[in-house]
Amino acid sequence: MANLNRYKFTFGKKTLTLTTEHDNLFMEEIAKVATEKYQAIKEQMPSADDETIALLLAVNCLSTQLSREIEFDDKEQELEELRHKLVTCKQEQSKIEDSLWFHSFLY
Repeated sequence: MANLNRYKFTFGKKTLTLTTEHDNLFMEEIAKVATEKYQAIKEQMPSADDETIALLLAVNCLSTQLSREIEFDDKEQELEELRHKLVTCKQEQSKIEDSLWFHSFLY
């Protein structure tokens, strides 16, 4: 089992303790980004409570994650197409080299 780390931070007015596999440096960055996002939403919606802000933040994160997964899948497909083209080109190159070798052998 992985080594788990407990990390404590504050979101809005609530103190949270997370159990995670990530180290404190990583979690400090997460807490920093969460605080920045919290403050940005709070500025846009001053009357929103912490739970609403947390839900909006979660939905925003899921949307970003899905967009990145779609982009990643597109890149994987593009890479596979390029690999296929490379194999085809190498096969064609090999045929040409074989043909040149054969013709040079004849003359």
